[in-house]
Amino acid sequence: MVTVRHAPTSAGEVRRQLGADLARRGLSADVVDDVTLLASELVGNSVRYAQPLPGGVLRVAWSVQPGSVQVRVTDGGGRGSPHVRDAWPSDVRGRGLAIVEALARDWGVDRAGHGPAPAGAASTVWAELALQGWPGTP
Repeated sequence: MVTVRHAPTSAGEVRRQLGADLARRGLSADVVDDVTLLASELVGNSVRYAQPLPGGVLRVAWSVQPGSVQVRVTDGGGRGSPHVRDAWPSDVRGRGLAIVEALARDWGVDRAGHGPAPAGAASTVWAELALQGWPGTP
């Protein structure tokens, strides 16, 4: 897990740390690229649409399991629930969760408590990438 500033530059920092860790674990360059893209999109959405955690930070965690890699980004929550948008070709934003949905086996949101997030409640958006042919996977 890493704690980074609630800032656009944090996506690059997360990509570097996550990519280095996954490469050390022996995952292929293609898998590392896909997972770091997922993480970048989740961090970018968090910075753009959510409040930071106390201290102006985000927490980014990942786990490698037989058959999958999961990335989780925790922030201070936003006004709405994260959802896939329909972006027009001329739109310069709005494709982040569409990319996540296209790459990930599954993704979702976990909130502190139930129902809509109250102001200041932590929210975790996660995405899980399926692994094929990695030790311990079918």
